[in-house]
Amino acid sequence: MEVLTEHLKKGDFKPVYLLFGEEDYLIHFYAQRLADRNVAPEDRFMNLCVLEGEEATADRITESVETYPFMGEKRVTWVKDSRWFSGRRDGEEEEKKLLGILGRMPGTALLIFEEEKADKRTALYKAVQKCGYCAQLSQPNETGMIRFVARELGKEQKMLDEPTARYFLQTVGGDMRYQQLELAKLAAYKGEDPVVTTEDIDRICTPQPENNIFRLTDALGNRNRREAVRIYERLVANNEDPQRIFYMLAQQVRRLYRICLLRDQRLSNEEKGEFAGISPKVVWLYQKQAARFRMEQLEQWVLLLTETDEKVKTGQLSVEDGIFRLMAQV
Repeated sequence: MEVLTEHLKKGDFKPVYLLFGEEDYLIHFYAQRLADRNVAPEDRFMNLCVLEGEEATADRITESVETYPFMGEKRVTWVKDSRWFSGRRDGEEEEKKLLGILGRMPGTALLIFEEEKADKRTALYKAVQKCGYCAQLSQPNETGMIRFVARELGKEQKMLDEPTARYFLQTVGGDMRYQQLELAKLAAYKGEDPVVTTEDIDRICTPQPENNIFRLTDALGNRNRREAVRIYERLVANNEDPQRIFYMLAQQVRRLYRICLLRDQRLSNEEKGEFAGISPKVVWLYQKQAARFRMEQLEQWVLLLTETDEKVKTGQLSVEDGIFRLMAQV
């Protein structure tokens, strides 16, 4: 991201960009910024060509790239979800055509590929590496996410401190598109008041059920049973089924336990996410929460949850009684 930011800041662009990875918000954000910096709004009709999916053939990409810009310095060809970099899409001959245009990019052209996946072993990937820039974009770490929240609110002349930013992230979860929507709601709600508080977040933001489970787990870990009960009752009031709440709580504890097992392992977020059964983009959230617990504590929780689950399934306890019994025992 730093390289892309530097290119945008200096206005010194490569002829081809391949943006891919797990964080579609960032991929689209940077593709949009690259297009906006190279084509003025009034010139987009003539100098911006967007090709999506199957329509992004080698011939159409070549034709667009070789078209001279009309009344402007650059013509941008923006290719979305073409799957060219996931292997041969339309056969070897078509791939050769695309490799051909990548090898002779005109100085008046900018070609942007916005993709979900890219195989780094392919000839096309290596060709873009040679003549342009490849960026695999993933969600920033916690510090980066806090900066993102502060920056988005700052655009609306609003501010919040670091603990409040963390509270926001824990409330709404790790999806950056959803975060942006919730931040827009917060900014509109605050009106002329510039300071966002945790009370504002509770009042305005819509927590995802999974993120309320984060807070429920924290409350139980801190032995704050009153807060745990409050969160549980809020989930029920939002029409969450107690059976689903119990399932999500059990799943959360098991994921935290697995993340704890990896504390001393030097693995990528993708590897950690695969082992824990979570998306790589939220690994940092789980690591943050797991750091608050001892391994022995999580092991005890797993045993309690297993025992409670067995009693619920055999009819010895109702799901709701099982949840309250669990709260009383941890």
